[in-house]
Amino acid sequence: MLNCKSLCFSILLLVLSAGLPSCSKTGQERYISENDTSYSLDIRNITKKINASPSNPELYYTRSNTFYFEDNFKQALLDIDYALKLDSLNPLYFYSRGKYLMAGDTANAREAENSYKKAIGFKPDFIDAISELAKLYLAKQNYAGSEDLYQRINKLDPSNPISYFYMGIIAKEQGDTSKAIQLFEKTLVYDDKHYNAIMQLGNIYAYNHDQKAMVFFDRAIKVNEFSDEALYAKGLFLQQENLYKDAVALYETVARMNPAHILCRYNLGYINGVFGNYNKAIEYLDQAIELAPDYADAYTLRGNMKEQLKNSTGAYNDYKHALQLDEKQDLAEKGLKRINITISMP
Repeated sequence: MLNCKSLCFSILLLVLSAGLPSCSKTGQERYISENDTSYSLDIRNITKKINASPSNPELYYTRSNTFYFEDNFKQALLDIDYALKLDSLNPLYFYSRGKYLMAGDTANAREAENSYKKAIGFKPDFIDAISELAKLYLAKQNYAGSEDLYQRINKLDPSNPISYFYMGIIAKEQGDTSKAIQLFEKTLVYDDKHYNAIMQLGNIYAYNHDQKAMVFFDRAIKVNEFSDEALYAKGLFLQQENLYKDAVALYETVARMNPAHILCRYNLGYINGVFGNYNKAIEYLDQAIELAPDYADAYTLRGNMKEQLKNSTGAYNDYKHALQLDEKQDLAEKGLKRINITISMP
């Protein structure tokens, strides 16, 4: 028979139990309320299924993927880790964990590498996991390790353009341009609309002043007509070939397409300066500097335009600011000397 003290203690326990979070009621270690409106409708719908079946790892994986596409990487990791707690042998879960770890501003390359390796260990022909690990090695400039993995993909699927493209990148970064060209061309055999391979070939030929560059830049624009990258690259090649009028037309298109494109505005300033349109040049350089206040080259060029207009004070200020941003601005240093001479003359 309970005495008064025991009865009071029992009542206290019941009161405390009633106030505990619902995770204690369900026994779930990874619990989200399906009625929590701080989460999206998609998350709440999956959560409802999870709460009805809290031991199903696939549901946690599904929700982790939804969090990932909503850029909620912290919650994505919590879900995929719980899915792995329920199913620690699933290669897809380890692969997804690696992706989540590399997402956002706090990428954890070491943990991601371990996750990709585990995914591949459980599924040796997991091409997506092999590819992500190879890209991670490439980012670390572990070229040998990266190439070995792309060779592995190539053996698993000889028609996969990914392996040829990234082996081309490796060859290019190691200075073997001929091999890089062959591999980028091989990429296009299996995917003739592979934009990045097309752009790589265009840039290689442009660097060598080869007119083949135009073929590839036009091809890239055909694949993606809204690519300011391809239009700018074509404009830059035309500028380097002294075809200024055509370059200006492309730069102006890029400027309209991408209001934040700095380099096209700088080049428009440069070309207008070449033809003596100094005020117009300054307008474009003003825009470039507004977009990038630490752009030393733009200050130097604007200083030169002002110097041409006999605005010695303005030129002096721009040259000085350019050197404050970058002490290696030789043209600004020479300009300052000229301005000083002009100012000191009676």
